[in-house]
Amino acid sequence: MKNILKLDLKYAASQIFYYGAFCAITGYASVYLLNKNFNNSMIGLVLALCNVLAVVIQPILASFVDKYEKIQLRNVISVISVIMIGSSIILYVFPTNEMLILIFIVCIFSMITMIMPLMNSLAFVFEKYGIQINYGISRGLGSVAYAVTSFIIGYAVEGFSPDILPLFYVALNLFLLIAVQLFVLPKNQNFECVKTEETQKEHHTQLSLTKFCVKYKKFIVFLFGFIFVYFAHTIINYFFIQMVTYIGGTSSDMGNAVFLAAIFELPTMLFFTKVSQKVNCGTLIKFSVIMFFVKHILAYFATNMIMIYLSQAMQMFAYALFIPASVYYVNQKIAASDQVKGQSMVTMAMTIAGVFASLIGGVLIDMIGIHYALLVGAVVSFVGMMIVCLTVEKV
Repeated sequence: MKNILKLDLKYAASQIFYYGAFCAITGYASVYLLNKNFNNSMIGLVLALCNVLAVVIQPILASFVDKYEKIQLRNVISVISVIMIGSSIILYVFPTNEMLILIFIVCIFSMITMIMPLMNSLAFVFEKYGIQINYGISRGLGSVAYAVTSFIIGYAVEGFSPDILPLFYVALNLFLLIAVQLFVLPKNQNFECVKTEETQKEHHTQLSLTKFCVKYKKFIVFLFGFIFVYFAHTIINYFFIQMVTYIGGTSSDMGNAVFLAAIFELPTMLFFTKVSQKVNCGTLIKFSVIMFFVKHILAYFATNMIMIYLSQAMQMFAYALFIPASVYYVNQKIAASDQVKGQSMVTMAMTIAGVFASLIGGVLIDMIGIHYALLVGAVVSFVGMMIVCLTVEKV
């Protein structure tokens, strides 16, 4: 029991530092790039390129991890973390070289997105030893880390300069690297690996990406619908500073708003395991996309920071509910040999939404302004909500 608790704490640490890094990198992407004289359309183009790379590499990486069982998941994450640390150092040392900024921003941003499904799958690597990691609590602590990081960075950027952001990238990825490397089976206790005949058969009949899509058609349509929902969500996330300044706010106000949203995620994720035992994961996913739509409508009508805060509070029932529900949904609906691929497909859907939100969002803001860009997002979100509600199955 004590050893299991240690593993829970180590996985929680990996989630804390991952989402701290994710906040610093993606949450303040526009802030950093605006400081480097990129306009909204150019920022959208850069972020779209990051997401395209992540979309292309995610399924390849997932297939690699699924196929080569001896390749430890933590080592794959660690190698990517080291690359991000090196890139961040270069970004800090050469802050005015536009070509280097472009190359290493794309590298760092795409990689932090790329490893999200691997971080989710890490929670289930010891199931073959009969060890259950509490994903909900760990992911909830990740949200707290996102909140605290956003709060600190918001004031740090306002007090100093966005040029300090790469230092946050370095520190948080370094802690992530350490946390992931510590996530190993305790040496002072014997754990017997249990493989059923079905699991062994699944491993030998692993599906290619094309066959995966054919076998899980309804799952793919569900993801297609979620792309629409997440499109609006990502426009808000990527261009949040534009949204806040439109109503007279500052970067510290933005930090406070992100902090609030992430803190509201905590209770949902902390109690998700208990809730999922009473309510079907499919039902939870349907409820979450409805609340995504409510959040996007509130964001469109926001005229002051109070309304922004109210919109952010909806995160409790939207993103905070969807993420753990989707992780468990994949774990229950997808064959064991393809679960990393399944987790990757969810993240890939989010990343594809990021591609379109980056490209279309930046152009829309330059052409019609942030207010009407949010309206477009809300309409698209409604379409996605309907598709998801019609395709999600009970598990």
